[in-house]
Amino acid sequence: MVTLKLLVIFVLILLALRQKVSVGITLFGAGLLTALLYQVAINDVLNGYWTLISSRRFISLTAVICLITTLGSLLKELGFLQKMSRSCRGLYGGSKTAVAILPPLVGLMPMPGGALLSAPLVDEVLADPKYAPAFKCATNYWFRHVVEHFMPIYPGMILTEAVTGLPAGEVAVLQSPLALIMIAIGVIFFIRKIDNAGSQRVGGVKDLWRSLGGVLSTLWPVAVVLILYGAFKINMALAALIAVALMVIIVRPPRNSLWLSLKKGFSYKLVFLVFGILSFQTILDLSGAIASIEKLSSAYHFPEEVIIILVCFAAGILTGMYAAFVALGYSLLAGFLYQPVIVPANILLAFISGYVGMILSPTHLCLIVTNNYFKSDLIKVLKRLVIPSILLGIAGYLLYLSGWSELIYP
Repeated sequence: MVTLKLLVIFVLILLALRQKVSVGITLFGAGLLTALLYQVAINDVLNGYWTLISSRRFISLTAVICLITTLGSLLKELGFLQKMSRSCRGLYGGSKTAVAILPPLVGLMPMPGGALLSAPLVDEVLADPKYAPAFKCATNYWFRHVVEHFMPIYPGMILTEAVTGLPAGEVAVLQSPLALIMIAIGVIFFIRKIDNAGSQRVGGVKDLWRSLGGVLSTLWPVAVVLILYGAFKINMALAALIAVALMVIIVRPPRNSLWLSLKKGFSYKLVFLVFGILSFQTILDLSGAIASIEKLSSAYHFPEEVIIILVCFAAGILTGMYAAFVALGYSLLAGFLYQPVIVPANILLAFISGYVGMILSPTHLCLIVTNNYFKSDLIKVLKRLVIPSILLGIAGYLLYLSGWSELIYP
């Protein structure tokens, strides 16, 4: 019976996500279904919701995600990304450097569909007809996501802290080797195939230092958040608020740009996304469903590694979202990841499993918008991504086996 309940909940979640129902609504509904199937008293459900929305955890997480989204929108509205693109064209290293560096730089700024912002420069640098649209799309897409392993201001990283209790900065350290692995794989499968043709720089900007200064000048709002949070241990919500305030004071954005960014950042949909995610986790705790997953794996002798990999990979490939596979996969796997104690090694395994699924997901927003931009064949793009993604997954599993997490968190 326990198996059937869990299966019904998981299948209905996946069906809802396939029908493009928002993650927040899906997980809120899944929580209500869980309460019904596990016969959780209505008073306990309502008390759980009240405890959640009045908690510091919920208020802080909502503030962080709303403010970071506002910051990302402002960077786009005020032309910071376009300035970065122009500056990168003056860096030495030719086409290889330009293609390798611009997508990750854009990736430092958390925003949905960010790969679309670096696509025009990649397209310009790889203008030769010998570069197939699928190759350009896959290259841009791959390097855009390198920074997601270690950037603590990404919503997925923030949610990891909220769900598991492991601080985002420590999550970043835990996952950072994967960024280096992803870069190495990208160089072998993508950058190595780009012809530098003797040119040392891209574009007409002659002053290298001016180009570097232009790149750095576009990143200062993100740097403010990282420095305040990482070096001065300031709450990330406050750090993001300070960065947004400084942008308003220094840059003085037009009212319509500021209003649009605030509207995007403080959207009721975004707030309900946070509530939906955490309410699902709340009901899982109240119902005892989390403990039943661990008992189920023991009863059927499933290794916990297999359970973690399958659940998170499925969540990643079906949702195509970092935050979504964390919210869904990590909550379901609480007994393996953070209850009763935090297990960093299993969190690392859960992340790389969900991440590989996300990279290969045809529902991933970055993949959809860049594929449309390059007018490439999505199947051909995915074929170019399969082997690199499998290698990334294998490398991540070996990192999990290596004892890296125990070295960081003895």
